[in-house]
Amino acid sequence: MKVEEALKIVYENTIGDNSILRELRGGKGLNQQSYKLLIEAMKKLIEEYKDKSEVPKKLALCFVDINNYFYFNKGKYTEEEEKELEDAVHEISYLAEKLFA
Repeated sequence: MKVEEALKIVYENTIGDNSILRELRGGKGLNQQSYKLLIEAMKKLIEEYKDKSEVPKKLALCFVDINNYFYFNKGKYTEEEEKELEDAVHEISYLAEKLFA
């Protein structure tokens, strides 16, 4: 995966009109294919930016307050689904921390 492709995947899946985050807010659940692609793209970008002191501003915007997107009204998802979402947010948050460290 090229850096430009990884950036596009992160943008589309975090701040895009059909992002994973919007789907979750809408009660559509976690799209596993999109989620796996997002994780792969984030790992690529971690490698790309690990020795650099700056990242693109738009990339940083993708992760501002990202945890808030994973909090839902009770009853929107089952307990099992909520656990899956919790695991997803932890992984995304962990990778975002590595990306900006």
